[in-house]
Amino acid sequence: MKKIYITTLTIFALNSTAFAGVGGFMHGHGDQHWESPASAKKVKNPVNSTRRSVNKGEVLFMNSCASCHGVKANGDGPLAKGLNTEPTNLRAMSGMHPDGDFAWKIANGNGAMPAWKDSIKQKDIWNLVNYIQSLSPNKNTAASMGHSADEHSMMGHDIRTAPKHNDGYGHQSI
Repeated sequence: MKKIYITTLTIFALNSTAFAGVGGFMHGHGDQHWESPASAKKVKNPVNSTRRSVNKGEVLFMNSCASCHGVKANGDGPLAKGLNTEPTNLRAMSGMHPDGDFAWKIANGNGAMPAWKDSIKQKDIWNLVNYIQSLSPNKNTAASMGHSADEHSMMGHDIRTAPKHNDGYGHQSI
């Protein structure tokens, strides 16, 4: 009886660990996820999400980020396979995290993700954030970030007229 109890307990522990791992994996939208400090998530984006800002962010992304995150930001860039940690699928995460969260992660990095705060100007980090947020397939981006569409529009993030961008090859997306 004791052996059955130990075997059952072991199976339960292994399954719990496996499900916890899957849950963490899924939480990161197919990628390993890390949390930024709560204070970073509350930081408001000082750069309005205009067509110009999104375009600047796109150029920076294609030059500095696409090699790992892919030209469509799906985490499948040409260098992705050589990394110990799978790059984040930013397209899946866009619109689901506040601007300050993305800005902190870009600035500070983690593991294979380099810290860009010393090589990219702060304003350009926010341009990158605007580009990443523009990739959101979520039609209600403002609400998912805790803002009404009107409030988001007043901050320069009008989700109803989000600028289009291309995939780096001249193809329009979203």
